[in-house]
Amino acid sequence: MEACGASGVDRGVMPVELSIDESLVDDNEAYPITVTLRHLSENDATPQQSATSANGAAIQDGLFRSNMTPDDTHELLQASKLDAKADREEIVKAKYMLGADGAHSWVRNQLGFKLEGDSTDYIWGVLDIIPITDFPDIRMRCAIHSANAGSVMVIPRENKLVRLYIQLTTTEKGEGGAKVDRSKITPQVILESAQRIMAPYKLTYRVLDWVCRTPMAV
Repeated sequence: MEACGASGVDRGVMPVELSIDESLVDDNEAYPITVTLRHLSENDATPQQSATSANGAAIQDGLFRSNMTPDDTHELLQASKLDAKADREEIVKAKYMLGADGAHSWVRNQLGFKLEGDSTDYIWGVLDIIPITDFPDIRMRCAIHSANAGSVMVIPRENKLVRLYIQLTTTEKGEGGAKVDRSKITPQVILESAQRIMAPYKLTYRVLDWVCRTPMAV
């Protein structure tokens, strides 16, 4: 991006409020959109990783600030008020605004739009591991399909690592049919799903290098 101009990505920023002056929408010279941004501290912008490996060491869990974690926007905003560096707000005026923030869109919610149709909670877990298994093709790119437990995709990687994409079929909705709390999908939950799919072959790991939970839209 820097090579193409003076624009850059400021990751330590969270949108707080969005408003549109509809009386100015048809004026090509006007800036009808107003966005209020709050600057976050480095700790708030890059929260601690929550997953741990078998020996208790912290690992990259792929969550960061994304819709894979429960919605903690309110808590982050409250925490930022206590940080002098983060307690700065910026007003941005714009002619256009692109909302590309996914299925849990903050932009859509600010505009009062409702999601039409059905949403799903199909989730795949991703593990980068050094596997311990008797499955003969673990070092080959392949797909494993179980009759009733889902599927696993196997992708060999560097340094003896193997990446497993694992379909999760045992995630439970919250109270009142609320969406799955993906932060509760631990590496052990993902591993157990893979073990059910790959049975009667055995699977565990010596090293867990990275883990992620990925929702699938259908």
